[in-house]
Amino acid sequence: MSYNFKTIHPVMPAKDMINVILSKTQRKTPTVVHPGYDISRIRGFYMRKVKFTQETIHEKIDAILQDFPKLDDIHPFYADLINVLYDKDHYKLALGHVHACRNVIDNIAKDYCRLLKYGDSLYRCKMLKRAALGRMCTTLKKLTSSLNYLDEVRKHLSRMPAINPFERTLLVTGFPNVGKSSFVNNITNANLDVQPYPFTTQNLYVGHTDYNFVRWQVIDTPGVLDHSLSERNPIEMQAITALAHLKACIMFFLDISETCSYSIDQQITLFKDLKPLFKNKPLLLVMTKIDIKKFEQLDPIDQQKLQDVIQSENVFYSQLSNKSGEGIAIVKEKACNLLNEWRQNLKPEQLTGGNPNLLREESILQGVYIAQPKRVNQNRVPVIPQVIGKLNRPTLKDIQEQNGGAGVFNFPLQEHFVLDNPDWKYDAVPEIMDGKNIGDFVDADILQRLEELEREEEMMDQAEIEDPEEDAREQMLLNTRDQVNKKREMIKDEHHMKMKQQVKLHQPKLEDAKEDFAKKGIDTTFLEQRAQKFAAKKALQKQKRQQQSSDDSDDNDMELEGTQRKGRGDALSRSRSRLREISRSRSRGNKKVLTAQEQAMERMSKKIQRRRRNEAKAGDGDTKIDCKMPKHLFTGKSGIGKQSRR
Repeated sequence: MSYNFKTIHPVMPAKDMINVILSKTQRKTPTVVHPGYDISRIRGFYMRKVKFTQETIHEKIDAILQDFPKLDDIHPFYADLINVLYDKDHYKLALGHVHACRNVIDNIAKDYCRLLKYGDSLYRCKMLKRAALGRMCTTLKKLTSSLNYLDEVRKHLSRMPAINPFERTLLVTGFPNVGKSSFVNNITNANLDVQPYPFTTQNLYVGHTDYNFVRWQVIDTPGVLDHSLSERNPIEMQAITALAHLKACIMFFLDISETCSYSIDQQITLFKDLKPLFKNKPLLLVMTKIDIKKFEQLDPIDQQKLQDVIQSENVFYSQLSNKSGEGIAIVKEKACNLLNEWRQNLKPEQLTGGNPNLLREESILQGVYIAQPKRVNQNRVPVIPQVIGKLNRPTLKDIQEQNGGAGVFNFPLQEHFVLDNPDWKYDAVPEIMDGKNIGDFVDADILQRLEELEREEEMMDQAEIEDPEEDAREQMLLNTRDQVNKKREMIKDEHHMKMKQQVKLHQPKLEDAKEDFAKKGIDTTFLEQRAQKFAAKKALQKQKRQQQSSDDSDDNDMELEGTQRKGRGDALSRSRSRLREISRSRSRGNKKVLTAQEQAMERMSKKIQRRRRNEAKAGDGDTKIDCKMPKHLFTGKSGIGKQSRR
């Protein structure tokens, strides 16, 4: 089970948290209350704001408390590591301070909600709400130092490597600058910083490798010096914590060349001091930098000391060189086999810490046997067929090198074409467009013909001589064109003059009609009576229209006089209403029958008038302020100083 501390959310400073909570209260709760409301409604309005603020603060603090790990619930390795890096007591005090403030804010909200039940006016309820929110914000301000500390802890925890305490682990330890990080880089995909000075590694780093189809994690620890536990700094204590709590194969690196600035005696002393941390764990003593000095080249005294340590402590040992790569694979294989043998003697519950998923995986892996084929150690030389050996022609690779090498020479693929006629191999591949071969439409002699045309044009340019008859002919054509254009303009002008003349139709008169009918012997008495009747009717209609227009003009004049002289209100209004009734009755009784053209003109005039009437009027896009001074904002008592609308 690995712990992912990168999921911890950032901790807001106290001031930012107060601004977020108050703005959320303003947005999520009602903001309008009137003194005319019932007192129970006013109490509920302000109680809702207090309760909402308390619930929001409770949610924020709960998220902080749940995100940060509890030292009693996590693996002892992480608990001790947090104690080394941040001081367990300080960490618990910060979380306890946040938890206590949450309870204080809950009690404040409870007390003020109880007081709001007895508020007898809007002003008193508002002041109680204001006091409640103020005390909550003051309590949050007291968390400034604790929240800042927890945010720094979160940043550091997010940078810690994800170490799984129950996974197969190789733990590398030893003095500084003995080759630990170089070994981890060689066997894993890690890319650790390697420098020729001590304490390059100041934190725990993790790399992963595969062995026997299983994933292994390799942990690189900071260098440890030879002094008492109380004198070790936090960098060294990280390595001590990993050695104490992780069930891993311990690989103690010992520099036999002494180029790490520490003698073999000092390294042996450190090995013996750390021996209690190696108890009940597989241990491998690794002698490094054998490319500088091998074990056989050491002094007999140093060799004897190392032999005594190996025999007395009953540990396995191996040698390697990170620079030349000698012995790296052997050391890795030996360490993995030691850990596998040690894990087989433990119960699955001890290896997995009770995690059901890891327990099921471990039980399956312990029951699986991977069979490996027996390999015969023999030198296998490359086999070349006899047919190829007898050929005395150069290979394609030789041809490529002779013609410029890779990237320059292209292999002739046509050599391997199998066609009916071998002479077709190097023919040009036809280009097909719209189902037709382009080669069928290409003239092979096109370049020669172009040259002939160019020569012919050059000869014509040289032989060209000015001809006076040709110039005279061109001048005559230009004169003819001018005459034609003038004649065309004259015809157009005559046509325009004819169109401007208006054709007046002859209207026959009544006397002419009588003479025509008398010549033909027709009695015209009935027709004369009928014509006189229509003429009288037409004259009467004309007279009525003139009278109606005069009445309307009188009405307009009287209205203008009434607006200018307001003193005559009663008499003028009575006379104006009487005249309007007369004009309306006349217009209703004698409605003129309009032609289609007149009706269209009337509709057009109404549309134009309507467009003009709509100008300078307020529309949907104009700003409307129904009430310039809302009563709920300009009534009630006003305090001294700045007014808080929250």
